[in-house]
Amino acid sequence: MNRRQQEQTIVSLIRSLGTSLKNRGLYPPAHPLVRTPVKKCCSEILLFFADRQELALAISDETLVFEGVPIFNLTSSLELFMARLAAIGIPAIVFEKGLVQADIEHFIRFLHETKEEGLSPSDIQERIEEMGVTHIRVKPPSEDEEDDFSLAREIYGNAIDAVASVMQEIRKGRIPSGAESDRVVRDISGMLQRNRDAILALTLIRNFDEYTYNHSVNVAVISLAIAEALSLDSQEKTEIGVAGLLHDVGKTQVALDLIRKPGNLSIQEFEEIKKHPEEGFVLLGKMSHIRPASAYMVREHHLRYDRKGYPELGTDYAVNPRSQIIAVADCYDAITTMRAYQMAKPPLEALELMGKIAGKSIDPDILSVFKNVMGGYPIGTMVRLSTMEVGVVIGVGPEGRGPIRVSVLVDRQGTPLPRPEEVEIAGLDAVAATVSPGRSILGTVNPLLYPDAQKGVSPPAPPS
Repeated sequence: MNRRQQEQTIVSLIRSLGTSLKNRGLYPPAHPLVRTPVKKCCSEILLFFADRQELALAISDETLVFEGVPIFNLTSSLELFMARLAAIGIPAIVFEKGLVQADIEHFIRFLHETKEEGLSPSDIQERIEEMGVTHIRVKPPSEDEEDDFSLAREIYGNAIDAVASVMQEIRKGRIPSGAESDRVVRDISGMLQRNRDAILALTLIRNFDEYTYNHSVNVAVISLAIAEALSLDSQEKTEIGVAGLLHDVGKTQVALDLIRKPGNLSIQEFEEIKKHPEEGFVLLGKMSHIRPASAYMVREHHLRYDRKGYPELGTDYAVNPRSQIIAVADCYDAITTMRAYQMAKPPLEALELMGKIAGKSIDPDILSVFKNVMGGYPIGTMVRLSTMEVGVVIGVGPEGRGPIRVSVLVDRQGTPLPRPEEVEIAGLDAVAATVSPGRSILGTVNPLLYPDAQKGVSPPAPPS
């Protein structure tokens, strides 16, 4: 399923839950109008377990959210379903792999028969297990969110360690194993499916002392987000992620002072830099646990869409079509990062600039997919709200359609806040009602106008 089909399936299965609960109050438990929606829900939810171990359904700001997808336009049965969850004290439930129709039927029975309100998660869990539910668990959403942010940080840190280890080993004259790179890429891919915003927000990290490592991980994360949007299979996603993570490994064969040179390169120096894709291809070819496709993508990530880049591979050379995913991710992260020789471009300005070179340097179709991934206000965009506050976008929801999460940095008087305040605002597909009352996005702001405020920007922290 592509992402649009996934979202349509999510809406369908959640509505089936609501329909079954509503009909449970009108008909006997074995009536087809009670059981058929459960059967439909179960068959649809099982589709998502092909590549996931669990699925989360939560109530967030009076909105039902399934795997990050908000359910708007509630029917009367869905309103009843959400009301029962809230009244009993269930802010979030997790469906575990192994779920069967009986689990859902017993859970619907629990919602229908339970009259108490405000029960603790542990009490609810004990009761549904007594009713025979074995693959549904109750968990407060704040714990899920904290787990997600903590897990994303751990995964990102492990990826930094992996790429640093590979490059350090190569500089010492050794050929490292690619096993750890493969593992961390699979972890990043899993995190993108679990909570895309949590891991994408970490690409805002700018450690100038370790630019190569952060850039390598950011390219892997962005490449995998594009691959996910293209609904590629797990093997292709891993190949793309490994290529993104190790796309600059060939620079280990270039002198460090040349890599770190702050000014413009001479013609001879640039010729040396241009060798790194081919050097990377050779190195990956010697590493264990690296698939050939990853090595070819590393070789081709500077080849350009019109094939006027480097290395020169001849007109008969067959280019891996996925190499342009790495090229787009590499280009975006480079443009949005401040270096000694360039100012960082804001995300929307970077995408606009990339649009001008689409069809020449980069694949316009891949860029289009990437723009959809990032949304109308990409993560890292500084925005002005209708309250005249200024903040930075730190989350854009599924496929960039919201709700948009903003870290407010400057109050309406223009004074930087001592601590950022996180708010949620309806996405572009739900502009009729803002998630945070009284707030909407007026437009973007030049970050240079608020240099002090930007010092407070950081990836989302776990809630206290």
